[in-house]
Amino acid sequence: MEAGRPRNVLLVSLSQFGMAFSNNFIQVFLPFFILKISPYSQEKTLLWIGFVMGVSHLVTTVASNFWGILTSRFSPKMLYLRGLLSNSVLFLLMGFTTNLHLLFLLRILQGVSGGISTIGLIIISASSPRERLSADIGFFQTFITLGFLLGPPLGAWAASAFGYQGAFLTASIFLTVVLMFCYTQLQEIPHSPQKEKFFSRGTMNARSISAWLLSFAANVQLMFLPSILPQVFEKFQIEKSIALKWAGVIIMLYTATATLGTYFWSKLSARIQSNKMILFLVMGGSVCQLLLGVTDGVATVVAIRMVQTGLIAATVPLIISIFAAEHRGGTIGFLNSSRFAGNALGPIIATSVLAYSHLTTLCFLLSGMTLLTLFGFRATLRHA
Repeated sequence: MEAGRPRNVLLVSLSQFGMAFSNNFIQVFLPFFILKISPYSQEKTLLWIGFVMGVSHLVTTVASNFWGILTSRFSPKMLYLRGLLSNSVLFLLMGFTTNLHLLFLLRILQGVSGGISTIGLIIISASSPRERLSADIGFFQTFITLGFLLGPPLGAWAASAFGYQGAFLTASIFLTVVLMFCYTQLQEIPHSPQKEKFFSRGTMNARSISAWLLSFAANVQLMFLPSILPQVFEKFQIEKSIALKWAGVIIMLYTATATLGTYFWSKLSARIQSNKMILFLVMGGSVCQLLLGVTDGVATVVAIRMVQTGLIAATVPLIISIFAAEHRGGTIGFLNSSRFAGNALGPIIATSVLAYSHLTTLCFLLSGMTLLTLFGFRATLRHA
Protein backbone atom coordinates (compact mmCIF):
# COMPACT_ATOMS: atom_id res chain seq x y z
CA MET A 1 0.00 0.00 0.00
CA GLU A 2 1.28 3.44 -0.91
CA ALA A 3 2.68 5.58 1.86
CA GLY A 4 0.01 8.31 1.59
CA ARG A 5 -2.99 6.04 1.66
CA PRO A 6 -3.28 5.32 5.40
CA ARG A 7 -3.33 9.09 5.89
CA ASN A 8 -6.28 9.32 3.50
CA VAL A 9 -8.33 7.06 5.76
CA LEU A 10 -7.66 9.34 8.73
CA LEU A 11 -8.23 12.57 6.76
CA VAL A 12 -11.50 11.45 5.22
CA SER A 13 -12.73 10.22 8.60
CA LEU A 14 -11.83 13.53 10.26
CA SER A 15 -13.45 15.57 7.50
CA GLN A 16 -16.62 13.49 7.75
CA PHE A 17 -16.59 14.24 11.46
CA GLY A 18 -16.62 17.91 10.41
CA MET A 19 -19.57 17.37 8.07
CA ALA A 20 -21.55 15.39 10.65
CA PHE A 21 -20.69 17.89 13.38
CA SER A 22 -21.83 20.89 11.32
CA ASN A 23 -25.06 19.27 10.19
CA ASN A 24 -26.02 18.10 13.66
CA PHE A 25 -24.82 21.38 15.16
CA ILE A 26 -27.76 23.07 13.39
CA GLN A 27 -30.10 20.07 13.51
CA VAL A 28 -30.66 20.32 17.25
CA PHE A 29 -31.90 23.91 17.20
CA LEU A 30 -33.59 23.77 13.78
CA PRO A 31 -37.02 22.69 15.17
CA PHE A 32 -36.94 25.58 17.66
CA PHE A 33 -35.85 27.99 14.90
CA ILE A 34 -38.73 26.86 12.68
CA LEU A 35 -41.19 27.28 15.56
CA LYS A 36 -39.94 30.85 15.92
CA ILE A 37 -40.24 31.91 12.27
CA SER A 38 -43.30 29.87 11.26
CA PRO A 39 -46.51 31.84 10.51
CA TYR A 40 -48.62 28.67 10.65
CA SER A 41 -50.61 26.82 13.32
CA GLN A 42 -48.95 24.35 15.67
CA GLU A 43 -50.17 21.33 13.66
CA LYS A 44 -48.95 22.70 10.32
CA THR A 45 -45.69 23.88 11.87
CA LEU A 46 -45.04 20.38 13.20
CA LEU A 47 -45.32 19.03 9.66
CA TRP A 48 -43.06 21.81 8.38
CA ILE A 49 -40.44 20.83 10.96
CA GLY A 50 -40.39 17.30 9.62
CA PHE A 51 -40.14 18.34 5.99
CA VAL A 52 -37.52 21.08 6.50
CA MET A 53 -35.36 18.78 8.60
CA GLY A 54 -35.80 15.83 6.26
CA VAL A 55 -35.83 17.34 2.76
CA SER A 56 -32.05 17.77 2.39
CA HIS A 57 -31.50 14.13 3.27
CA LEU A 58 -34.30 13.08 0.94
CA VAL A 59 -32.69 14.89 -2.00
CA THR A 60 -29.28 13.50 -1.04
CA THR A 61 -30.76 10.00 -1.20
CA VAL A 62 -30.87 10.45 -4.97
CA ALA A 63 -27.76 12.64 -5.23
CA SER A 64 -25.63 10.09 -3.37
CA ASN A 65 -26.00 7.61 -6.22
CA PHE A 66 -24.79 10.20 -8.73
CA TRP A 67 -21.81 11.19 -6.56
CA GLY A 68 -20.70 7.56 -6.54
CA ILE A 69 -20.97 7.22 -10.33
CA LEU A 70 -19.22 10.56 -10.94
CA THR A 71 -16.06 9.31 -9.21
CA SER A 72 -15.51 7.03 -12.23
CA ARG A 73 -15.50 10.13 -14.46
CA PHE A 74 -13.94 12.95 -12.41
CA SER A 75 -11.37 13.47 -9.68
CA PRO A 76 -12.74 12.10 -6.36
CA LYS A 77 -10.77 14.69 -4.41
CA MET A 78 -12.14 17.65 -6.37
CA LEU A 79 -15.70 16.35 -6.11
CA TYR A 80 -15.20 15.95 -2.38
CA LEU A 81 -13.89 19.52 -1.97
CA ARG A 82 -16.74 21.01 -4.01
CA GLY A 83 -19.26 19.27 -1.78
CA LEU A 84 -17.63 20.72 1.33
CA LEU A 85 -17.61 24.22 -0.18
CA SER A 86 -21.28 24.08 -1.18
CA ASN A 87 -22.40 23.05 2.29
CA SER A 88 -20.34 25.81 3.91
CA VAL A 89 -21.95 28.48 1.70
CA LEU A 90 -25.46 27.16 2.33
CA PHE A 91 -24.98 27.21 6.11
CA LEU A 92 -23.93 30.83 5.75
CA LEU A 93 -27.07 31.71 3.77
CA MET A 94 -29.33 29.98 6.30
CA GLY A 95 -28.08 32.39 8.92
CA PHE A 96 -29.60 35.29 7.00
CA THR A 97 -33.11 33.98 6.34
CA THR A 98 -36.24 34.18 8.47
CA ASN A 99 -38.56 32.98 5.70
CA LEU A 100 -39.73 29.39 6.09
CA HIS A 101 -40.10 28.80 2.35
CA LEU A 102 -36.60 30.11 1.62
CA LEU A 103 -35.18 27.95 4.40
CA PHE A 104 -36.89 24.96 2.79
CA LEU A 105 -35.30 25.84 -0.57
CA LEU A 106 -31.84 26.14 0.97
CA ARG A 107 -32.25 22.72 2.56
CA ILE A 108 -33.13 21.31 -0.88
CA LEU A 109 -29.98 22.83 -2.35
CA GLN A 110 -27.99 21.41 0.55
CA GLY A 111 -29.33 18.00 -0.39
CA VAL A 112 -28.22 18.42 -4.01
CA SER A 113 -24.67 19.21 -2.85
CA GLY A 114 -24.74 16.47 -0.22
CA GLY A 115 -23.73 12.86 -0.44
CA ILE A 116 -19.99 13.41 -0.31
CA SER A 117 -19.69 10.73 2.34
CA THR A 118 -20.15 8.38 -0.62
CA ILE A 119 -16.94 9.79 -2.10
CA GLY A 120 -15.30 9.39 1.31
CA LEU A 121 -16.25 5.71 1.36
CA ILE A 122 -14.87 5.26 -2.15
CA ILE A 123 -11.57 6.91 -1.17
CA ILE A 124 -11.32 4.67 1.90
CA SER A 125 -12.21 1.54 -0.12
CA ALA A 126 -9.42 2.39 -2.57
CA SER A 127 -6.98 3.22 0.25
CA SER A 128 -7.48 0.18 2.48
CA PRO A 129 -6.26 -3.42 2.15
CA ARG A 130 -9.06 -5.98 1.97
CA GLU A 131 -8.34 -7.40 5.43
CA ARG A 132 -8.73 -3.95 7.02
CA LEU A 133 -11.68 -2.72 4.97
CA SER A 134 -14.40 -3.50 7.51
CA ALA A 135 -12.41 -1.95 10.36
CA ASP A 136 -11.57 1.17 8.30
CA ILE A 137 -15.20 1.70 7.31
CA GLY A 138 -16.14 1.26 10.95
CA PHE A 139 -13.47 3.83 11.85
CA PHE A 140 -14.96 6.17 9.24
CA GLN A 141 -18.47 5.65 10.65
CA THR A 142 -17.21 6.15 14.22
CA PHE A 143 -16.02 9.65 13.36
CA ILE A 144 -19.34 10.45 11.70
CA THR A 145 -21.13 9.29 14.83
CA LEU A 146 -18.72 11.34 16.94
CA GLY A 147 -19.90 14.37 14.96
CA PHE A 148 -23.46 13.39 15.86
CA LEU A 149 -22.31 13.30 19.50
CA LEU A 150 -20.57 16.65 19.77
CA GLY A 151 -22.69 18.66 17.33
CA PRO A 152 -26.02 18.79 19.22
CA PRO A 153 -24.85 19.99 22.65
CA LEU A 154 -22.53 22.58 21.14
CA GLY A 155 -25.23 23.64 18.66
CA ALA A 156 -27.75 24.06 21.47
CA TRP A 157 -25.21 26.08 23.45
CA ALA A 158 -24.32 28.25 20.43
CA ALA A 159 -27.97 28.99 19.68
CA SER A 160 -28.51 30.00 23.30
CA ALA A 161 -25.32 32.08 23.48
CA PHE A 162 -25.13 33.67 20.02
CA GLY A 163 -28.68 33.39 18.71
CA TYR A 164 -29.77 31.36 15.71
CA GLN A 165 -27.91 33.50 13.17
CA GLY A 166 -24.66 33.27 15.09
CA ALA A 167 -25.03 29.50 15.35
CA PHE A 168 -25.50 29.12 11.59
CA LEU A 169 -22.43 31.28 10.96
CA THR A 170 -20.39 29.19 13.39
CA ALA A 171 -21.27 26.00 11.48
CA SER A 172 -20.25 27.65 8.20
CA ILE A 173 -16.88 28.80 9.56
CA PHE A 174 -16.09 25.39 11.03
CA LEU A 175 -16.83 23.64 7.73
CA THR A 176 -14.66 26.15 5.86
CA VAL A 177 -11.72 25.18 8.10
CA VAL A 178 -12.37 21.51 7.27
CA LEU A 179 -12.41 22.38 3.56
CA MET A 180 -9.01 24.08 3.72
CA PHE A 181 -7.56 21.18 5.67
CA CYS A 182 -8.68 18.66 3.03
CA TYR A 183 -7.52 20.89 0.16
CA THR A 184 -3.95 20.93 1.46
CA GLN A 185 -3.62 17.43 2.94
CA LEU A 186 -5.88 14.92 1.16
CA GLN A 187 -4.11 12.88 -1.51
CA GLU A 188 -5.78 12.08 -4.81
CA ILE A 189 -6.78 8.55 -5.81
CA PRO A 190 -7.21 7.57 -9.46
CA HIS A 191 -10.79 7.31 -10.66
CA SER A 192 -11.86 4.01 -12.13
CA PRO A 193 -11.21 3.72 -15.87
CA GLN A 194 -14.45 1.71 -16.18
CA LYS A 195 -17.42 4.06 -16.63
CA GLU A 196 -20.36 2.92 -14.53
CA LYS A 197 -23.96 3.45 -15.54
CA PHE A 198 -26.62 5.00 -13.32
CA PHE A 199 -28.81 2.39 -11.62
CA SER A 200 -27.32 -0.53 -13.52
CA ARG A 201 -28.14 -4.15 -12.71
CA GLY A 202 -24.74 -4.50 -11.06
CA THR A 203 -25.70 -1.70 -8.69
CA MET A 204 -29.34 -2.55 -8.01
CA ASN A 205 -30.22 -6.21 -7.51
CA ALA A 206 -32.12 -8.23 -4.91
CA ARG A 207 -29.08 -8.48 -2.63
CA SER A 208 -28.19 -4.78 -2.68
CA ILE A 209 -31.82 -3.63 -2.48
CA SER A 210 -32.49 -5.76 0.61
CA ALA A 211 -29.28 -4.37 2.18
CA TRP A 212 -30.44 -0.84 1.32
CA LEU A 213 -33.83 -1.40 2.98
CA LEU A 214 -32.28 -2.75 6.18
CA SER A 215 -29.78 0.10 6.36
CA PHE A 216 -32.61 2.56 5.76
CA ALA A 217 -34.74 1.12 8.57
CA ALA A 218 -31.76 1.19 10.95
CA ASN A 219 -31.14 4.84 10.14
CA VAL A 220 -34.79 5.72 10.71
CA GLN A 221 -34.42 4.27 14.22
CA LEU A 222 -31.33 6.41 14.75
CA MET A 223 -32.76 9.67 13.42
CA PHE A 224 -36.47 9.80 14.29
CA LEU A 225 -36.17 11.30 17.77
CA PRO A 226 -34.68 14.84 17.42
CA SER A 227 -37.60 16.17 15.33
CA ILE A 228 -40.14 15.26 18.03
CA LEU A 229 -38.11 16.19 21.11
CA PRO A 230 -40.22 19.34 21.78
CA GLN A 231 -43.30 17.11 21.99
CA VAL A 232 -41.49 14.51 24.13
CA PHE A 233 -40.47 17.27 26.54
CA GLU A 234 -44.06 18.48 26.65
CA LYS A 235 -45.24 14.95 27.52
CA PHE A 236 -42.86 14.85 30.48
CA GLN A 237 -43.78 18.41 31.49
CA ILE A 238 -40.31 19.90 30.99
CA GLU A 239 -40.48 23.69 30.78
CA LYS A 240 -39.85 25.22 27.37
CA SER A 241 -37.26 27.58 28.82
CA ILE A 242 -34.87 24.69 29.48
CA ALA A 243 -36.07 22.31 26.75
CA LEU A 244 -33.46 23.43 24.20
CA LYS A 245 -30.53 22.76 26.55
CA TRP A 246 -31.94 19.38 27.56
CA ALA A 247 -32.34 18.44 23.89
CA GLY A 248 -28.60 18.77 23.35
CA VAL A 249 -27.74 16.79 26.47
CA ILE A 250 -30.08 13.90 25.65
CA ILE A 251 -28.88 13.63 22.05
CA MET A 252 -25.28 13.76 23.31
CA LEU A 253 -25.86 10.88 25.73
CA TYR A 254 -27.39 8.45 23.28
CA THR A 255 -25.01 9.43 20.50
CA ALA A 256 -22.10 8.67 22.83
CA THR A 257 -23.25 5.06 23.10
CA ALA A 258 -23.76 4.98 19.31
CA THR A 259 -20.15 6.11 18.84
CA LEU A 260 -18.76 3.53 21.25
CA GLY A 261 -20.98 0.81 19.82
CA THR A 262 -19.95 1.52 16.25
CA TYR A 263 -16.26 1.32 17.15
CA PHE A 264 -16.60 -1.80 19.31
CA TRP A 265 -18.80 -3.86 16.99
CA SER A 266 -16.74 -2.92 13.93
CA LYS A 267 -13.56 -4.10 15.65
CA LEU A 268 -15.31 -7.31 16.72
CA SER A 269 -16.41 -8.00 13.15
CA ALA A 270 -12.94 -9.41 12.41
CA ARG A 271 -13.80 -12.34 14.71
CA ILE A 272 -17.53 -12.77 14.19
CA GLN A 273 -19.25 -13.18 10.83
CA SER A 274 -20.85 -9.89 9.80
CA ASN A 275 -24.30 -11.28 8.97
CA LYS A 276 -24.57 -12.93 12.40
CA MET A 277 -23.55 -9.73 14.11
CA ILE A 278 -26.08 -7.73 12.08
CA LEU A 279 -28.83 -10.13 13.19
CA PHE A 280 -27.96 -9.63 16.86
CA LEU A 281 -27.65 -5.85 16.62
CA VAL A 282 -30.86 -5.28 14.68
CA MET A 283 -32.90 -7.59 16.90
CA GLY A 284 -31.61 -5.86 20.04
CA GLY A 285 -32.20 -2.39 18.65
CA SER A 286 -35.75 -3.25 17.58
CA VAL A 287 -36.63 -4.61 21.03
CA CYS A 288 -35.42 -1.33 22.54
CA GLN A 289 -37.54 0.58 20.02
CA LEU A 290 -40.61 -1.30 21.27
CA LEU A 291 -39.73 -0.49 24.89
CA LEU A 292 -39.51 3.24 24.09
CA GLY A 293 -43.18 3.19 23.22
CA VAL A 294 -44.36 1.74 26.54
CA THR A 295 -41.97 3.41 29.00
CA ASP A 296 -42.88 6.30 31.31
CA GLY A 297 -40.29 8.65 32.76
CA VAL A 298 -37.69 10.64 30.91
CA ALA A 299 -34.72 8.97 32.64
CA THR A 300 -35.89 5.50 31.60
CA VAL A 301 -36.50 6.65 28.04
CA VAL A 302 -32.97 8.08 27.82
CA ALA A 303 -31.43 4.88 29.24
CA ILE A 304 -33.26 2.65 26.76
CA ARG A 305 -32.40 5.00 23.91
CA MET A 306 -28.71 4.82 24.83
CA VAL A 307 -28.77 1.02 24.66
CA GLN A 308 -30.70 1.09 21.39
CA THR A 309 -28.32 3.40 19.57
CA GLY A 310 -25.31 1.51 20.90
CA LEU A 311 -26.64 -1.53 19.07
CA ILE A 312 -28.29 -0.27 15.91
CA ALA A 313 -25.66 2.31 14.85
CA ALA A 314 -23.06 -0.32 13.96
CA THR A 315 -25.29 -2.13 11.47
CA VAL A 316 -24.82 0.44 8.69
CA PRO A 317 -20.99 0.21 8.31
CA LEU A 318 -21.21 -3.58 8.67
CA ILE A 319 -23.71 -3.76 5.81
CA ILE A 320 -21.66 -1.44 3.58
CA SER A 321 -18.41 -3.33 4.29
CA ILE A 322 -19.95 -6.51 2.85
CA PHE A 323 -20.17 -4.77 -0.55
CA ALA A 324 -17.28 -2.29 -0.39
CA ALA A 325 -14.63 -4.84 -1.32
CA GLU A 326 -16.13 -4.94 -4.84
CA HIS A 327 -14.91 -1.32 -5.35
CA ARG A 328 -17.99 -0.31 -7.32
CA GLY A 329 -18.72 3.39 -6.79
CA GLY A 330 -22.32 2.98 -7.92
CA THR A 331 -23.02 0.21 -5.39
CA ILE A 332 -21.36 2.13 -2.57
CA GLY A 333 -23.32 5.25 -3.52
CA PHE A 334 -26.57 3.30 -3.67
CA LEU A 335 -26.05 1.73 -0.23
CA ASN A 336 -24.84 4.99 1.28
CA SER A 337 -27.99 6.70 -0.01
CA SER A 338 -29.95 4.61 2.50
CA ARG A 339 -28.39 6.67 5.28
CA PHE A 340 -29.72 9.88 3.75
CA ALA A 341 -33.12 8.33 3.08
CA GLY A 342 -33.30 7.31 6.74
CA ASN A 343 -32.14 10.76 7.84
CA ALA A 344 -34.81 12.31 5.61
CA LEU A 345 -37.80 10.11 6.30
CA GLY A 346 -37.01 9.52 9.98
CA PRO A 347 -38.14 13.04 10.97
CA ILE A 348 -40.99 13.01 8.41
CA ILE A 349 -42.35 9.66 9.63
CA ALA A 350 -41.98 10.68 13.28
CA THR A 351 -43.70 14.06 12.98
CA SER A 352 -46.42 12.77 10.63
CA VAL A 353 -47.38 9.84 12.87
CA LEU A 354 -47.16 11.91 16.05
CA ALA A 355 -49.31 14.69 14.56
CA TYR A 356 -52.24 12.25 14.30
CA SER A 357 -51.40 9.46 16.77
CA HIS A 358 -49.20 8.61 19.77
CA LEU A 359 -45.57 7.82 20.56
CA THR A 360 -46.44 4.17 21.22
CA THR A 361 -47.84 3.76 17.71
CA LEU A 362 -44.74 5.34 16.23
CA CYS A 363 -42.32 3.08 18.14
CA PHE A 364 -44.19 -0.10 17.25
CA LEU A 365 -44.30 0.94 13.58
CA LEU A 366 -40.53 1.57 13.42
CA SER A 367 -39.68 -1.68 15.19
CA GLY A 368 -41.91 -3.76 12.92
CA MET A 369 -40.52 -2.11 9.79
CA THR A 370 -36.92 -2.86 10.86
CA LEU A 371 -37.60 -6.52 11.65
CA LEU A 372 -39.33 -7.01 8.31
CA THR A 373 -36.34 -5.66 6.39
CA LEU A 374 -33.98 -7.81 8.48
CA PHE A 375 -35.77 -11.00 7.44
CA GLY A 376 -35.66 -9.91 3.79
CA PHE A 377 -31.93 -9.20 3.99
CA ARG A 378 -31.13 -12.58 5.49
CA ALA A 379 -33.24 -14.32 2.85
CA THR A 380 -31.23 -12.75 0.01
CA LEU A 381 -27.93 -13.66 1.71
CA ARG A 382 -28.98 -17.30 1.87
CA HIS A 383 -29.70 -17.33 -1.85
CA ALA A 384 -26.56 -15.38 -2.85
